[in-house]
Amino acid sequence: MKRPLPWVPVAVVIVLFTVGAIYLRFKSTRTTHSQASIGPEPKTRIDLGAHGLPPDFFSPAAQKCTGSIIGYRFVVWLNNEDLAVGFNTSPYCRSIPDRKVDGSARILVYDTQGALKASRDISYLADGNGEVVADGEATRGPKGTLLFRVESVNLDPEGQHESPSAVLLLDEGLKEVAHIEQFLEQATFVDHALVFQKGFTLTGPRTYTVIEGTPPSETEHWEYDWPVGTLDRKFGEHAIAYINCAQEFQPGQYSQSNIIYANAKKRCTVNQVTRGQPGWTSHLNDGETAALIGVLSDGSVLGEVHAHGQNASHLVIWRHDGTTIQLPWVPSDIEATFQSGTEGLTRYAALAVDTRRPCVADDECKDSRWIVFDRSSQTTIVDRMLPINARAALSPDGHHYASFEAGELRIYSLPL
Repeated sequence: MKRPLPWVPVAVVIVLFTVGAIYLRFKSTRTTHSQASIGPEPKTRIDLGAHGLPPDFFSPAAQKCTGSIIGYRFVVWLNNEDLAVGFNTSPYCRSIPDRKVDGSARILVYDTQGALKASRDISYLADGNGEVVADGEATRGPKGTLLFRVESVNLDPEGQHESPSAVLLLDEGLKEVAHIEQFLEQATFVDHALVFQKGFTLTGPRTYTVIEGTPPSETEHWEYDWPVGTLDRKFGEHAIAYINCAQEFQPGQYSQSNIIYANAKKRCTVNQVTRGQPGWTSHLNDGETAALIGVLSDGSVLGEVHAHGQNASHLVIWRHDGTTIQLPWVPSDIEATFQSGTEGLTRYAALAVDTRRPCVADDECKDSRWIVFDRSSQTTIVDRMLPINARAALSPDGHHYASFEAGELRIYSLPL
């Protein structure tokens, strides 16, 4: 008769089996999470520490007070050869609780070979003094300018902002082209013209001005009464587009409302209005909504379509003749934000988060993916991890991209 196995060896076997299973699961998760990067190595790397970048700029401490102190971190292409990188050299937080932070941002302009072409420091009111503040912004402005956005902060005793909202436009030499003290509504997709709303009203007609050129001047003046149910709107240089939706409050019954109910099914249309021409409408499938990205030069509308109850989305161009073009986009279960693209959308970039991958460590949950698409290819030409505190930008012609990360400005050449 066979003797039963001693309990100690049996326990060891069970433990080893369990540990092995955990290891294989962990190894599988790590492999998925650290997938190979697609895309070129940087052709130019510039250490910005030598140009005043604080040594701890990319540490968690630099993000500690972002809700109360305005800071800047950006990389922006001004044209196909020149790009600007910016960061605050001022403190991230108050060193003493009752002492406000005086803001100072440094902007550096380089060409694609890494030669420094211009530099400038800009002082700004950084301390929200108890108010919630947004991060500092800079983007491409009209005619290759740098749009440096100044947020309003610090209410004085009479309730007025010491620093009103303003837009500062700088040329490639960082000389001031214009200083406009208005709240910027948005910039157009193609020429990056500036759209300002005159005054503010929640209901009734709203008045907008479109400003472009250097020096900037008003080129369009719109007065538009948005219909009930308008969810999103975008301006072009000479056209506007908006999403209008009815919501299902009772089975089979759809009604217009300016209150958005998250769980209600929606029946939406994409609408385009061009001055002096008849507008057009394109219907989405029932349950779909869309986030508009911009109006293209031919009046077509670019947007990202989402289906009710699904994580998947797709990128679409709606045209005046009723046809649509579906563009290559991220796989399902990956949440992405469109970043920028060439004028004809031959190439475009997105910042994405892969929701399919479980987090192994907290730091890994803070990374995103930088993805560059080429419409002539069925695969992405860049797909790499990008730290959440880094920035990246695609050049206007799509031949380069740049990243601002780990204390460096990195410039990459993309295949033609």
